Amino acid sequence: MSSKDDTIVVGFDLDGVIIDHTANKMRIAARYGYSLRPEDTPTDRLEKILPRDIHQEIREQMYDDTDEALSAPLIEGAFNGLAKLRECGVPYFLISRRKIPMHALHLIERRELWGRYFNPGNTFFVDRMEDKDVVARQLHITHFVDDESRVLALMPSVRNRILFDARGCLQEQTMFHRVSNWAALGVLLGIASQ
Repeated sequence: MSSKDDTIVVGFDLDGVIIDHTANKMRIAARYGYSLRPEDTPTDRLEKILPRDIHQEIREQMYDDTDEALSAPLIEGAFNGLAKLRECGVPYFLISRRKIPMHALHLIERRELWGRYFNPGNTFFVDRMEDKDVVARQLHITHFVDDESRVLALMPSVRNRILFDARGCLQEQTMFHRVSNWAALGVLLGIASQ
């Protein structure tokens, strides 16, 4: 029998944790004359490399409803990681900031996650970064996984904030737990060997 203190409720960001936009960011940036390496593509780094207007243009195209935007694959291990959470009975929620949530839902459907791992009961979209904390508090999230440290910094209600650093390039960030892949996330959540 577990106590309330060791109950795990996990929250996830979508982009950069479940969906991999690396190739699309590189392709769109190239159209504007910028050559990016995969390690340049995490949002925390990309904002420092590109002019603000170009970065905004990349975001708009990447989160659009075009075939290119909808071609973004899953982060390696995400499908199996979500399956393991469900198998272990760990409640989880998607809390994503998207200007047009329907575009994200189309992408989730294309990746065969809607209905299998996500549904209207565990999927939430917010307008502002700080709104993620409001939803997380309401859902009693104990662990939140995001690829942006500035978002995690705005989530004080979450005991365990986890930076998903798939490229291993956010080394300066030491405030949060850090994982580089879904296997490491499983270990951190204690579900890897269950």
